Amino acid sequence: MSIKLCRVCNKPLHESQRLTHNGIKIKSCPKCSTLNGKEHVYYEEHVFGFTDERITHNNTDGIQSYCAPCRSDKLNTIHGIMCNQI
Repeated sequence: MSIKLCRVCNKPLHESQRLTHNGIKIKSCPKCSTLNGKEHVYYEEHVFGFTDERITHNNTDGIQSYCAPCRSDKLNTIHGIMCNQI
């Protein structure tokens, strides 16, 4: 199985990316990005949620890995920001 890379930033689609876009903190959802199959799909960080149980040295604020719709298996109706829009 080969790792799919984002056609824009060349980073693995299954790995979350975090950055600031237009002054807003955003994060890619690994599941949405993998389902897209071509590039990272970003959302504002509040879409992911935070929990103390996820706080680690690498995740100091405890942000969830997947966006809330992916964690609940509900249809994602949130408009994401594509990697090529950043």
